[in-house]
Amino acid sequence: MMRFRYRATDEVGQTVEGDLSAPSIDVARQELAHRGWQVIELTAVESSAPSSARQDLPFEKLSGADAELLAVQMANVTGAGLPLSAGLRALSEEVPSFRVRRWLLAISERLDRGQSLGAVAREAEGSWPRYFLAMLFAGQRTGKLPTLLNECVVHLRTTADVRRQLWVAMAYPGVLILVAWLLLSFLATWLLPQFKSIFLGFGTELPGITVAILAWSEVMGFLGWWFLPALVVAAWLAWIASESLGCERARDALVSRIPLFGEARRSAALGEFCRLLSLLVKYQVGLPEAVRLAAGSVRDTDLREACLELATRVEAGESLTEAATGIGRFPQDLLHLFHWADRGDDFSEGLQNASEVLSAQSRVHSHTLAIVCEPAVTIAVGVTVGLTVIALFMPLVKLLNDLS
Repeated sequence: MMRFRYRATDEVGQTVEGDLSAPSIDVARQELAHRGWQVIELTAVESSAPSSARQDLPFEKLSGADAELLAVQMANVTGAGLPLSAGLRALSEEVPSFRVRRWLLAISERLDRGQSLGAVAREAEGSWPRYFLAMLFAGQRTGKLPTLLNECVVHLRTTADVRRQLWVAMAYPGVLILVAWLLLSFLATWLLPQFKSIFLGFGTELPGITVAILAWSEVMGFLGWWFLPALVVAAWLAWIASESLGCERARDALVSRIPLFGEARRSAALGEFCRLLSLLVKYQVGLPEAVRLAAGSVRDTDLREACLELATRVEAGESLTEAATGIGRFPQDLLHLFHWADRGDDFSEGLQNASEVLSAQSRVHSHTLAIVCEPAVTIAVGVTVGLTVIALFMPLVKLLNDLS
């Protein structure tokens, strides 16, 4: 049993203060409501009884699917008008995901202690997606938490679908490059060394192209099978290290300049920003705050900092268009759309349409990369194999000419 300190107004409007004991803050609030009192403030107080050194359940990092499941459960509880703490604890016994189950219990524990949902959300910042956090804060500020949580579920599914399509489109060129590398490694490490020993036994001068191919085979024989996996691992470690060293902005700005892939990634990030900003504007969150909350959801660090700077300039009194033009990192189509910032629902609808266009652009860029990569890799492999065959036959032709 916990103790709570309350301040409320009674039936005649008099302010009353005091303490009461209850299993959770939701039960305490219900008890005061049964008395006919309107709660002004209700906080947990330290119990005088000795307590064990029990630690709160930690917030483990959520995947996209787990975040979607958590949002669905919270939307169900708030939409049904149930006490959030008791509802989440009950649902924790039914969800299939162990990680989501621990999250539901961790949230309900903190709510039982008197923490607000906003305080719990801030404590968990970094463990769940930033846009989830943005929707929670917006829902609390506007009093439309169930609706915004349902919108969050839709947003999570749309974002996951765009990212999945992007990575599926990237997978084909990756597999193609891997197969090409394995083929060339096979030629260089197994086939060409055998021909080299045969050619050396001829005791004749080799053509220049044959010498070049054999030299290339020695280099490939050294790099062989390990170079491509090592390159992938090195790139992954550099990506992780950039976060520890605070170089994420430079990293993301560099990635954005990669032809097609960078454009696809940037368009997907801008589409995510526009989609969330559209929802926040639709539910009448103030523009500077909406831009700041939407900016927090963007994974591209370079773009996120540009969006945060946009929010700062708007708060300072600049119009959305002037601020975006001054920053210089937003596409021209968005600059035209920002002229509608004072049109409410029209602006929200325009942002939603822009997010769909940007998502489509991301898919086009990623599919174009797959289309371009296939003939490029095929031609490169074909030219290499063709030159290799020519280089291997030219010494035989030369030897036959010498013998004749």
